Amino acid sequence: MPGEEIPLTGGRVIADIVRIGDTVRRPVPSGDRSLARDLLIHLEKRHFIGAPRYLGIDDKGREILTYLPGDVPVDLANFDDRRISAAAALLRRFHDATMDFPLVREQDAEVMCHNDFGPPNTVFRHGLPCAMIDFDTLAPGERLWDTGYSAFMWLDLGNPDYTGEEQARRLGVFAGGYGSRHGAAAQIATFALARQTDLAASAEAGCQQALWADACASWTRDNLAGLLLPDGSSVYR
Repeated sequence: MPGEEIPLTGGRVIADIVRIGDTVRRPVPSGDRSLARDLLIHLEKRHFIGAPRYLGIDDKGREILTYLPGDVPVDLANFDDRRISAAAALLRRFHDATMDFPLVREQDAEVMCHNDFGPPNTVFRHGLPCAMIDFDTLAPGERLWDTGYSAFMWLDLGNPDYTGEEQARRLGVFAGGYGSRHGAAAQIATFALARQTDLAASAEAGCQQALWADACASWTRDNLAGLLLPDGSSVYR
């Protein structure tokens, strides 16, 4: 039925997001309400097709975005090399498209960081990651700050079902998909640990998220010690 509101669920979708035809309607995010809007407009100008388009505000005060058909995972999972590589390549294209975003230049940053690019914020089509959604955690920063967190999510770093050797190999796949220079897998591993530690510290003490992130950080330190570097200086220039 035209105009019918269909609630969207799955992934990390917040409440009150609906689909109407080929559009998505969602509450205007709190905080800097213009940042996500401005970035989506910028990405469209840069011909980045891996994100929804911003279409304005509807008569209920909700943002209107284009609907991206496909599937959105509800959680982390075991993704094969092809999907890991495709996710990293999508993140690289996003970063490259944001290098000349005004806020990036103003703050002398490298790129805009999505800061929550994992499977639950990704649209899959034909089995491969094709677009990212949910830009509520945007901030200017280093590529590695974002790639570290994304590798943490896509590889499920900290899951004891994987060996350290296998995760080191998969980090190499992720780094290769991103198009890193030689040795960047070690840089990504170091920043993945930093993001795990940061998440554990920033979550409410004793809550499930904090305990999970802390356990993941311990796993990474214990099992990827050979990859971790004493500093996290960027190799992307």
